[in-house]
Amino acid sequence: MGRVATRALRRSWLIFVLLGLLLGACKGDTGEPGPEGPPGEQGPPGETPSPELEPEPLGLVGRVGEPNLLPVLGGTVYLVPASDVETLAETAIDLFLSPEDTAALTVDEPIEDLIDENGDSYEQAEVDVDGVYRFETLPEGSHFVVWMPADDDTLHFPGGSSSSAALDTSQLVGMQLDIQVSSRPSATATYVGSSTCMVCHGLHSTTRTAHNVGLQVPGVRSILQDIEPWPSFDEALAEFDASTDLFFYDCDPGSSNPSKCTVDSQDPGAGVSFELRLRRDAGVPLGAVGAYYVEMATAGNTERYDVVLTYGGALGKQQYLTRRSNADGSFSYFVLPVQYNYEGDTSNDSSDDWPWRDYRSDLWFDFGGSTLTQPANVESFDNNCAGCHLTGYRLEGSDADGWSAHAVVDAEGAFDYDGDGRTELINVGCESCHGPGSDHLMPATNGRFMVSPGLLTPGRQAALCGSCHSKPLGIGGGQRGLPLSEDNEMPPPGIRRADFALSHTTRVSGDSDEDFFASGDAFGHYQQYSDHIRSSHYRNGARLTTCTNCHSPHANDAEIAAMDTSDNPNALCTTCHSPEANPELYPLTSHVADVTGVPTHDSLGPFLCTECHMVPTAKSGASNPALLDANPSTQPPVQYIWNDIASHRMTVTRWEEFEAQPDQPIAFTNECGVCHGNFLPNLPSP
Repeated sequence: MGRVATRALRRSWLIFVLLGLLLGACKGDTGEPGPEGPPGEQGPPGETPSPELEPEPLGLVGRVGEPNLLPVLGGTVYLVPASDVETLAETAIDLFLSPEDTAALTVDEPIEDLIDENGDSYEQAEVDVDGVYRFETLPEGSHFVVWMPADDDTLHFPGGSSSSAALDTSQLVGMQLDIQVSSRPSATATYVGSSTCMVCHGLHSTTRTAHNVGLQVPGVRSILQDIEPWPSFDEALAEFDASTDLFFYDCDPGSSNPSKCTVDSQDPGAGVSFELRLRRDAGVPLGAVGAYYVEMATAGNTERYDVVLTYGGALGKQQYLTRRSNADGSFSYFVLPVQYNYEGDTSNDSSDDWPWRDYRSDLWFDFGGSTLTQPANVESFDNNCAGCHLTGYRLEGSDADGWSAHAVVDAEGAFDYDGDGRTELINVGCESCHGPGSDHLMPATNGRFMVSPGLLTPGRQAALCGSCHSKPLGIGGGQRGLPLSEDNEMPPPGIRRADFALSHTTRVSGDSDEDFFASGDAFGHYQQYSDHIRSSHYRNGARLTTCTNCHSPHANDAEIAAMDTSDNPNALCTTCHSPEANPELYPLTSHVADVTGVPTHDSLGPFLCTECHMVPTAKSGASNPALLDANPSTQPPVQYIWNDIASHRMTVTRWEEFEAQPDQPIAFTNECGVCHGNFLPNLPSP
């Protein structure tokens, strides 16, 4: 019987016993009523509907409260002019400033920066002891209605339910606009694990997200990990069952590419630096360390490494983690030097896009001495990656002694990561976004002390995802790819971008030369935040969008990533970009006709907004060949689109920009190029 099934039976048995005890307590003869006991402590206020307030005929009135309707006392409601946000957006955000200069910016957090700079001049209303605010009159124009806590309020975050969409005075005058704001855990709150959250909230659909399946014990998974959206998730494990041998050859150890060698399951016969043998030990049960392993072999030496965790599988690639013991008995984890590409094909021009790809073999093989070696402690997964994957992440150790990460203990955790005998939550769980939950579980908290990301200011909402999706370099740990503070802590949910830059990074957003095209588009992975904050979606005078406006962090039955599940593929875009939502806009077909100068494209079928406005620029796994030059003058033909992760700048890179920089994917070479490939220039491959 499997581990999950055993746990389910155990839980069922426990419920049965408890029910038996409760029912047993109800049996027997009815006795005489006992004396009245002393009065108990007053319970928390119940969730009562918010009664109507006396309106302001020329103004605005409302209550400020938490999602549970508990009133929030104090603070100030500001009317931030939409025109000021539009002016703010005219200044481009420089990603490559120092952390200190980034923290000092006054244009990159569209709501809070404006209140910091101009709050004294904005219309504002104080929140009274009943949680009520009033504007007797309203200024003309369109405004974002934003609540800011008092200086001594440590229980709430700024923002509120009306801070992301601008409302015109005609919409606000005379109405009651109640504002919900996010509470926050205390500084002493601790993590409790997603299983604890689901006791009340049920088995949540988050189990179907890529966040929850990133790290897995090979061949088994916890009840919190649902791979149904990815039916080929365990595809590569079959290669271990088949005892596949991989040959690393034609190596260039000096390459800046993480891939140093060509990797193939076919022996090339010459030029092989080392072999990697994929193995399954049938004598070891699935889920146990040693069930899967690799042998790294040269002519004179063979080393065995257990595959204790798979890494990835939902985004086109999968890697494999092994572990080694440190002097103090703790573990450090390392990524083995091979990556499986689910869409890999040996017919692709680049060996990086074959089924198996080299990943940092220079950490495992000394090319100068032709001998096997091992990565330095600073290269550990614990120090470079784990903070963005583990819930309740803690880091201990040093470059000299080794780095050891820890996660929150969870009854349904997938794996005992730190070797203390208890399973831990080794993926992104509830508390990664909502904050540590111990305060939330305390008696009489009435659902408080948790972060509600959708109620934060738009800047803080985006920064929550951006902490990991920006390629920063940390201050703590080994100062590598995790945004660790000097105390080795990850940024807490609700942090401002300014505080994130100043307290958690030595580099705010990737390397200007290695991670971005000259146009500004990211070609490195995990940089969606860097793209988004430079888009008009982030700063404009209508609606300040964040990651969760388009992506569902909780997943749903029909679509694991997008918010909208209708049959209209443009539904997310046309929520705002349509004549119905914005009378100043015109139909998509007319837009395409005007841009292209050809009115007959309608006959080709529906156009997708993202085909032009979200050109693939970054890559995960194998390339997705979309278009080869139809009339090559050189061999091989130029592949104009080779990436699979879409730009989040939403800009359309123009033909003239492509001529100056031929390695930049543009909309013309995306869907348009399928029909117009004969007009593409044949330029050298980047």
